[in-house]
Amino acid sequence: MLCRATKRVISIRGRSIIRPIKDSALHMKKAEFEDRLERLHELGNELSLAKSVEGLCRSAVRLGRKRLGFDRLSTWFVDQADKDFIIGSFGVDEKGRVRQETGERVAIDEDPAMRQIRLNRARSVLRHGVPLRDDSGAVVGRGSHIIAAIWNGKEVIGYICTDNLLRKRPLAGEDREIAEFFASTFGHLYSLKKAEESLRAAYNKLEGVQEQLIQSAKAEVVGTLASGVAHEVKNPLAIMLQGIDYLSRNTEKRNEKAAMTLKRMRGAVKKANGIINGLLDFSVFAELKLTTRDLSSVIKSSLVLVKHEIDRNRIKITEDFGGELPPVRIDRGRIEQVLVNVFLNAIDQMPKGGILTIRTYAVHPPKNRGTVVAEIKDTGPGIAKNILDRVFDPFFTTRRSSGGTGLGLTIAKNIMDRHGGSIKIENVTRRGAKVTLKFKSTIEGRR
Repeated sequence: MLCRATKRVISIRGRSIIRPIKDSALHMKKAEFEDRLERLHELGNELSLAKSVEGLCRSAVRLGRKRLGFDRLSTWFVDQADKDFIIGSFGVDEKGRVRQETGERVAIDEDPAMRQIRLNRARSVLRHGVPLRDDSGAVVGRGSHIIAAIWNGKEVIGYICTDNLLRKRPLAGEDREIAEFFASTFGHLYSLKKAEESLRAAYNKLEGVQEQLIQSAKAEVVGTLASGVAHEVKNPLAIMLQGIDYLSRNTEKRNEKAAMTLKRMRGAVKKANGIINGLLDFSVFAELKLTTRDLSSVIKSSLVLVKHEIDRNRIKITEDFGGELPPVRIDRGRIEQVLVNVFLNAIDQMPKGGILTIRTYAVHPPKNRGTVVAEIKDTGPGIAKNILDRVFDPFFTTRRSSGGTGLGLTIAKNIMDRHGGSIKIENVTRRGAKVTLKFKSTIEGRR
């Protein structure tokens, strides 16, 4: 049996004999191909350790060149919104540098090889003497070009492209096969990593929902307790206030110390009564009195209610109210309560003056009811990261020493939830915090 050999007919003294001659070039070529397959297997194992889809794509380009001997290499994926186009991921420029190409978008039918693959006529295509281009689309040379389908086992989800612009080494059939194997391996890894990220996102969302349920249950328990305590305490407070009023009327005006003591007592009782009223607001949901309103006008009227605090703290108001906002159905009194609480919190963060920016605008999803948004932003120090997730917890406050009860934002969130809206608090990039309120409009979004 002749292994890795060719047969040559040789004439010796008039006789013809057949002698096997080892073809060393063929042997070396096959050995090199097998070595590249082995490297491809190792590369697949290494790529499987990527921590993200982006990391996988970047490593595929970098290691594909380093391990498999490719020149320029890039990965492209079919645009799921319009499958006639592909979107760039990572690639190598004309100077051999790996760069991100997520902003690139190309029509599949513009490339004959991709069109051929798309029509299921091939899994990979090798072409010679084709123009090679830079990232701007300008021709920078001519040479060989391979395009291989990124296959996930069911369909083509993208393409791997490679050429010989940098080293000018001619590409051959073996290069096309390696590129095809590589694209298939990469496609399966990409699909697995995408599925892994989707599962992780779903898990995080589930955790968030679970936390919301826990907070809701906690709020319900606290609300029940608060309601009972509030009713038990409210009556004694009323009796104490009546007693203070009686003593004030019957105390000699010349007794300044007694008058001052009674004044302080009255203030303390009123403060306690305010806390009790807050507990009742938190725990007892009266029926909402919904009317159709313009949100911008409600915000303006709410600003009037805190004008004294705004002036006293030298706060500058910047307004950016969107014109022609769709109306919203709200309980005006309740929403003014939310807005006043948000305004006072923002003012409290700017005791030496600052800017309070208020912006309203509408969002019209293609197939959903429109949303009206209000953003309130301050220029204070922002909220510490370790307490940002707790700002809506009942009785959590950083202003306990100055009279804060920790119920204002909890009540605001309950009111927004009952309106089918939402409230979100976050730090802004440079300085300060931003509160975003979202309301459902009474007008359907554009179709």
